[in-house]
Amino acid sequence: MWKFLVTFFFTSIVAQQFSAINPHGNQQNRSRIGVCTLEVPTKDILSPDQRQSEIPRGNGSRPDLTRIDICCSGYERIPHTFLHCQPICDKGCENGNCTAPNVCSCKHGFIKIEEDHTKCVPTCPIGCLNGVCTNRGNCDCNYGFRHSPDGKYCTPHCSDGCGIGGKCTGPETCSCNPGFVINEETRKCEYHCEGGCGQGTCIGPNKCSCRSGYVLRQNSCVPDCPRGCHNGVCSAPNTCTCKHGWNLDRSGSQCIPHCSSQCLNGNCVGPDTCECKKGYTEAPGSGGFKCVAYCPDGCDNGVCSAPNFCICNPGFMKEFKGSNRCIRRVRRSLSDIHFELIPDEVLKGH
Repeated sequence: MWKFLVTFFFTSIVAQQFSAINPHGNQQNRSRIGVCTLEVPTKDILSPDQRQSEIPRGNGSRPDLTRIDICCSGYERIPHTFLHCQPICDKGCENGNCTAPNVCSCKHGFIKIEEDHTKCVPTCPIGCLNGVCTNRGNCDCNYGFRHSPDGKYCTPHCSDGCGIGGKCTGPETCSCNPGFVINEETRKCEYHCEGGCGQGTCIGPNKCSCRSGYVLRQNSCVPDCPRGCHNGVCSAPNTCTCKHGWNLDRSGSQCIPHCSSQCLNGNCVGPDTCECKKGYTEAPGSGGFKCVAYCPDGCDNGVCSAPNFCICNPGFMKEFKGSNRCIRRVRRSLSDIHFELIPDEVLKGH
């Protein structure tokens, strides 16, 4: 009665010891194939009423433990039997028998296919594509095909192989995996780098190895100018080439703009392009090469000779010190001069 209660109480069993007893069986005891024993607390396999009385001694390694039979891992109980276990093949076993957990044995006249070892197919014609099936159940392959290792299939043959990243998909015909391409000379698959590697070597799918003096940028090897090449082009290792209108400076790492005429009161900031210094503005009609001083309020009766600084015309003078306004000079008589305010040294000519 206890053994019939195992299935009901099994979810609450706390395993103490698990040991397989002849999971593959033998000729003398075929019923034990896939059967294992499990030691569980005796009280867990009793009904609630039976637990109210004295718990009987179990047959396990301890008095409170009882050994029960269960199906081993990879096996399941055969329905409507006391305890006969059969192996489980998760994907089934088409045209064969499941002889062990996830192990298919094909029936006579069938073989396993390479794509799925859980399926058994007839030896012919499925197993003899690209060939002729003989009465012996073997394939005679067509021209350009060779026997597979198990001798059951006819596979395409490529005399020199297909190189790395390729497979033979037809007689002397290679197909390349992504990241590989056919070499037109060798007809084998080799690494492919989109756009090439420039001054480098393609050593893997879209992976370049650059020569000395070159660096990898945007999947291509380009010249390296460690000191820089400002406003220019690094045309070779440590070689900076300037564009038209620019000249290489003494450091060899920067291209500076060239102006065909001198920038008066300005700086050459681009090819034949002057930028006036602060306080100066472009002189009309100079073609941008001459900058003149700028006085925001103008210079009435004078000339702007420096940024915000006026020089008065002859006959005019500054209205006061620091002023940019020029007023007409007024002639004074000697009687208007306050000689007492003039130092003696000045009067004496010292």
